[in-house]
Amino acid sequence: MTTALAFALSWLLTPAWARLQRRLGLGKRVRPDGPASHLKKSGTPSMGGLAMAVAAALALALSGGGAGEVGWLALGFLLVGLADDLGGARGRPLRAREKLALQFLIAGLFALQVAPGLAEGWPSPWMAAAAVTLAVVAAANAMNFTDGVDGLAASVGAVMLAPVLNHPLAAAGLGALLGFLWHNLPPARVFMGDSGSEALGVLVAGLWITSGGLFLLPLAAAVPVAEVLSVVVQVAYFRATGGRRILKMAPLHHHLELSGWSEWEVTARFTLITALTTATAVGMWRGA
Repeated sequence: MTTALAFALSWLLTPAWARLQRRLGLGKRVRPDGPASHLKKSGTPSMGGLAMAVAAALALALSGGGAGEVGWLALGFLLVGLADDLGGARGRPLRAREKLALQFLIAGLFALQVAPGLAEGWPSPWMAAAAVTLAVVAAANAMNFTDGVDGLAASVGAVMLAPVLNHPLAAAGLGALLGFLWHNLPPARVFMGDSGSEALGVLVAGLWITSGGLFLLPLAAAVPVAEVLSVVVQVAYFRATGGRRILKMAPLHHHLELSGWSEWEVTARFTLITALTTATAVGMWRGA
């Protein structure tokens, strides 16, 4: 019921919020150095993450569910992403070092809360806290890189939330994601923005971590991990060779688009891969 309620609320709130963004002139600024096919997306409302968060929070409140530490973690990253989205709409996004500092602060506070319960198997609780902090920040930015093709981040995130649906926050988050995805499939009428992608990344990571799936999270998140690695490899190779590139464009989804894949194909195939890797991770997790 929580999932269904969150879906209905998100399905209604997302287009209403998108219309308000258009009236306020808060559309997305598309990078001119990205794929040429994306230039037509300029001006598309880009803070759908806020509508998803409101829908999930209302569904939780009405169903009597609790958000816990992961809920506060997602809220913190939502606010950081929202500040970046608002700044970006006005041509003044957060600086990378400012954003990372805020992300590490919020992730560190979360890690200090949950690390004592995860310390078994670690030499010390501090090492567990450091690992959790790095995993959370990495998850936020990996999902942000993944959110570059219509419907992709929402589809990947929805698959990764399925194994932890016993948590009320996962149920609400899945419903909100699906309601948003209705309007985000190609051609998208609204984007989730940094506020949505980063909150989604830490929502998934936080739920997997607190459920005991920290070490299998990278396997389930193979697509976001590949997206991040494609950027790291591209930049490193570019600098080492004085301007040569391995990929036509990074992240990986842009390379595939320039190689002839449509946005539908990228989203569908990456979602299928995520279903396979998540199922594998869950099988290993449950069998451990």
